[in-house]
Amino acid sequence: MKAPNKNVPIYVYYVTIEKQKSSTDSSTRYDMSEIVNAFTKTLLFTISQELTERKFDNPAIEKIIWLDDFKDLGKGNYNLIFKSAKYNHVRNEIDTVNMTPLGQRKRPQDGDEEKTHLCIRLSNGQMRFLAVHESNHYGISIKGMVDYINAQFENAQFEKFNEQGDEDVLYRASYEIVPSEEFLTQLKKAKTMHALRLEVDREVFKDDFWSLSGRNDIRETVEVVLKRPKGTKIFPENLIKAYYNNMQSDSRIKSITVSGRGSANNNMEISTDLIKMKHCISVECEDVTFEVRSSDFFLKAQSFIDNMLR
Repeated sequence: MKAPNKNVPIYVYYVTIEKQKSSTDSSTRYDMSEIVNAFTKTLLFTISQELTERKFDNPAIEKIIWLDDFKDLGKGNYNLIFKSAKYNHVRNEIDTVNMTPLGQRKRPQDGDEEKTHLCIRLSNGQMRFLAVHESNHYGISIKGMVDYINAQFENAQFEKFNEQGDEDVLYRASYEIVPSEEFLTQLKKAKTMHALRLEVDREVFKDDFWSLSGRNDIRETVEVVLKRPKGTKIFPENLIKAYYNNMQSDSRIKSITVSGRGSANNNMEISTDLIKMKHCISVECEDVTFEVRSSDFFLKAQSFIDNMLR
């Protein structure tokens, strides 16, 4: 009998893993082969731990998170399966067929297991990973996954893996949304544009100003504000599109925001941070739990990525 299918929402993100030699070193540009090697070893270290050591407690949402399984496909490509369980959620249960009360069958520390999938891929020449995240209301957000990965970087005591013996090496993961082309569509609704703001990697600016500012006391990104050219009402469409295309292929531009007024003369602000790429894929489900079948999810996610990168 054919497995049931359901439409699963997915979001696409960029995941960056940075390496710092020490807590006082702000340099983060390294060979990606080092990053891939570090990430692989951290995943192997994590999965080798007992569940009691592998779990990560997020008390803010009363949820336990752990890495359940992963597959290293080589060259910076991974399939990750996370699980989570929400605790302190005790309710009276009822049989919804015959409406028979079942009482409280959970203890405060008991929770239902939920799977959430993350498909990570690295293209040649890229300094960041592309990640397809399964949007599961009862599972784990991309933030929860990245927080977990960062906790595991710390737990792995990464100095053990450093061949140079530098014991103060730091690894940190972060994520950014991959904006949808809906961003460009929304721009067409602007009647006038006042300013174009770009959040740009600080490393773009190579001068002595940053050393005078104190490298560890300023943000890793810089906001560049472009004013509308005189005699025009909007920025040239090809200019914004060029920045947008650069954002897709390079990690230097983090976000784009346009402020202005709409066709109804209302204030409007259009930002890539608020319009993220969302799609749905049809995935086979498990017969009883109706959870996403992992093998089919990764197959469909890979097909989506292949089509996206064409």
